[in-house]
Amino acid sequence: MSQRTTHNYVRLGLFVAVGLGCLVVTLYMLGQQQRLFNRSILVQADFRNVSGLLAGNNVRLGGIAVGNVRTIEIRNDSTVRVTMRLNQEVRAFVHQNTLATIGTDGLVGNTIINLNTQPGPALPIGSGDVLPTSTPASFETMLGPLAASSTNLVAITHDLRQMTQRLNGSQPLWQLLDDRQLAGRVRRSLGNVEAATGRLSTASRDVQLLAQGVRQGHGAAGYLLTNKALGGQLDHAARQLAGTSDTLAATLAGLRHQLQGAGALNTLLADTAFSRQLRQSMHSVELGTAGFSRSMEALQHNFLLRGYLRRQQRRQQRAQVAHQP
Repeated sequence: MSQRTTHNYVRLGLFVAVGLGCLVVTLYMLGQQQRLFNRSILVQADFRNVSGLLAGNNVRLGGIAVGNVRTIEIRNDSTVRVTMRLNQEVRAFVHQNTLATIGTDGLVGNTIINLNTQPGPALPIGSGDVLPTSTPASFETMLGPLAASSTNLVAITHDLRQMTQRLNGSQPLWQLLDDRQLAGRVRRSLGNVEAATGRLSTASRDVQLLAQGVRQGHGAAGYLLTNKALGGQLDHAARQLAGTSDTLAATLAGLRHQLQGAGALNTLLADTAFSRQLRQSMHSVELGTAGFSRSMEALQHNFLLRGYLRRQQRRQQRAQVAHQP
């Protein structure tokens, strides 16, 4: 074998050795990143929908990667079991009541599993334990209400457009908006409403004070409503009125008997001959009174009685002066 061939073999061996070393280092780094060479425990969780979860995706606790997804297995039509490999050093922080949920790494990142610790005492997890799960709302579930909201928004926009067109074509509305005196009239109306409200409040206070006075017995209404003796007095007055009514009824009955019988009252009211005689007698009395007055006036002018009548007149005057204060 020539020296040149030997040199080629040596270079080939060195190249293969370096390549194997790079491969080993790469495999070690990948295994270290996937924690293939660390001590780990296997735990499980059952989900209804894993939403794109793949084997090898990260498992995080408090935002820190603590393991990865090992296998995904369909148990039945409603259960998907996920087996997770967790680092041994996080066993003290993950308990049997820790909640496993499906999440995403960022807005559009890979699907991951988040572990959320729950309050309350619980034992640390062991290999083969099944963690409780919670399935969040999926993107497809949120799209349904969003589509309905979009449809409603389109209908509302259409209605608003029609309303705007009607408002733009309404001349009375624009005339009302262009009326510069409307603000003054509205302000005056509000002032009148405020004044009326003030008067109504004052009247309400007056009524309240009046009611308070009535309850305390002030005024005529309060006396009538609060005087306890008034009832007895009214009862006594009612009894007296009833007695007076009975007396009046008896009197009216007597008058009716007089009118219907042969008494003096019936004679005065019903006998026409007696009434005519009574009128003639009264006329004779009037004539006699007139003649007596003329006779007395003639006696006053008689010289025999003139002095006597004057002395009587002076006595009467002195008596009147004496009685004056």
